[in-house]
Amino acid sequence: MFNSRSIHKQKNIFNMEREKINVQIISYEDSHRDAFREINYQWLTQYFEVTEYDKPFFENPRKEILDKNGYIFLASLENEIVGSVALERITDKEYTLAKMGVKPGFQGLRIGQLLMDKALEKAEELNLDSLVLYTNHQLVQALNLYCKYGFRFERLENPLVERATIKMVKKFISS
Repeated sequence: MFNSRSIHKQKNIFNMEREKINVQIISYEDSHRDAFREINYQWLTQYFEVTEYDKPFFENPRKEILDKNGYIFLASLENEIVGSVALERITDKEYTLAKMGVKPGFQGLRIGQLLMDKALEKAEELNLDSLVLYTNHQLVQALNLYCKYGFRFERLENPLVERATIKMVKKFISS
C-alpha cells in the first residue's frame, strides 16, 4: 500500500538523476523487522506465496539469520527502507544470498546493484569460497543481475522451497 506521501516521494525519485540518488546501505536492526518482512512478502506474494518455511525468517530475522552468523543489509532512501538482502550461513566458507528485494516504485534505480555490492563485499571480507542462491526462472531481472555479478548456473537438487527452479553459485578465488 502506498500513501500519498510515498507516491509523491516516488515521483520525485524518478525525476532525479540515477547517479544522484542518495541510497545508504545499512545493517539490519530489530526496528527494521516490519520493513524487511514487507519488502520480501511483496515480491513473494506477487510471484509465488509465502510458505511455512519462509515465515520464521521474517517473524524473527535475528534468530533465524543473524544469530546463526548471517547478515542482513537494507537500502535506505530518505529514511525509508526500500530494499533488502541477506547472507545466510551454510558453512564458514559458504553462505546463501537470500531475501533480496526492492520495493515497487523504487526498482530500476540500481538499488539491487548497491545491495549486491554490499553482499559481495561482505562475502569477500568473510573470505568465502562460494555464495549460493536459489531463484526462479520467472524472475528475469534478478537473473540478469546475478549473471552480471558472476553467478553461474548449477544443477538444482532438492530445493528447500517449491518456487526454487534455479541454483546459481559465485565462486571466489582465494588469494
